[in-house]
Amino acid sequence: MNVSRSTLSSGIIGITGHVGAGHVHSNFGFVQDDSAGFAVTASLLRQAFPVCTTISSVDADIETGIVTVKTEGGGTGSAQARRGITPYEATLGRLAIGMDAIYSQHVAFAAFGRIYGQGVLELPVALQTAACLAVVDTFEKKYPGEFVTGVEGMPGKVGKVIGAVLDIDSVPVSVMAIINASEGGLGPDEDLEGNILLGDKGRAMKELGLGAIPTIILESKAYVPAACKGQEVDKFWVRMNKDVDNRTVYNALVDGVRAAGLPSTHSDAAYPRGAGDMATATRELGERIVELGTALSQATTAREKVRIVGELAILVSQDAGGVTFMSSDLHNVVGGGGIMPGMSAVLSMTVSEQSIRTWKIPVFTAQDSENYLAILQKTLPILASGIEQARKEMDERCAFQEDSFTFLFSQE
Repeated sequence: MNVSRSTLSSGIIGITGHVGAGHVHSNFGFVQDDSAGFAVTASLLRQAFPVCTTISSVDADIETGIVTVKTEGGGTGSAQARRGITPYEATLGRLAIGMDAIYSQHVAFAAFGRIYGQGVLELPVALQTAACLAVVDTFEKKYPGEFVTGVEGMPGKVGKVIGAVLDIDSVPVSVMAIINASEGGLGPDEDLEGNILLGDKGRAMKELGLGAIPTIILESKAYVPAACKGQEVDKFWVRMNKDVDNRTVYNALVDGVRAAGLPSTHSDAAYPRGAGDMATATRELGERIVELGTALSQATTAREKVRIVGELAILVSQDAGGVTFMSSDLHNVVGGGGIMPGMSAVLSMTVSEQSIRTWKIPVFTAQDSENYLAILQKTLPILASGIEQARKEMDERCAFQEDSFTFLFSQE
């Protein structure tokens, strides 16, 4: 793949990919590495703008609870753990030295063994956030003024975005890497994932033309029980909703994965919209928590109290990730992948049953990233050849009113 800086202000195709710091679990046994999209888009940017994103130091301040990651390329990123940092944790954090900060969930694993969101394991999430922020800063330090950058620009969010227009095998492509992260190492909060055109991220997207071009959204490496039952190998997963999303982008991805010779599956019935799924899931989770609270209030034995609190811990550390990651009204429009209507389709991965039995939580690797890039190399010329049809579909289906989501910007 030949990747270089473009002289154009916008590509004809967009690629976005995010990291949802702390978005590891969801309901019904779903578990993922949600750093895949960020890792691939950052790798694309790194091909055009060479930098070293190897972690050179990790400083965990036990007084302030702030963890700071530095890269060999001169970048720095910091994030705070709400409940502070112990001296033991400060020592563990240094296990990430020498790793590539682009693979941020892998970084958190190497240091702490596991990662949970929803305020359960705040320091691993803060370390993941700091690693990603250090990657963005590395690019900015070495190539000042060469990128379009921005912050999430909403209350409680500390993530950033960085993007540029690249020529990828002569196809001009607007590429954006996105960090979705919350204060205090909480997470997940992903109201600005995918190609959602809101906040300061929306301003940066418009500068790159990403608000007006067909876009490939890169998503996570995940175990999805309903899809992965009996699966023996990792597979790429192309998804869209046939009633809302862009069929031409979807077809190009399906053909691109096939041309790359990689195991795959696809579905055009994903990401339902308008059904109030997030509001329903939030209410149902709340009701389950209330039931456990009621049971706890009536419990008398230590054994029963421990059992009930243990069930509550599973709900909070796992299932709750499926409702905290996005505002309910926004989800009704963009679905679980943050997909602007009419513009996009999604490329992600699923893992085998054996993999999840061994590792418990998926880990996105450099080899996975190479496979994503191989698919993109095959997909981009296919999509470019059908770009007029993709634009036509986008014009017919795209409908998104920024003014409808002003509540997301309110200070609470």
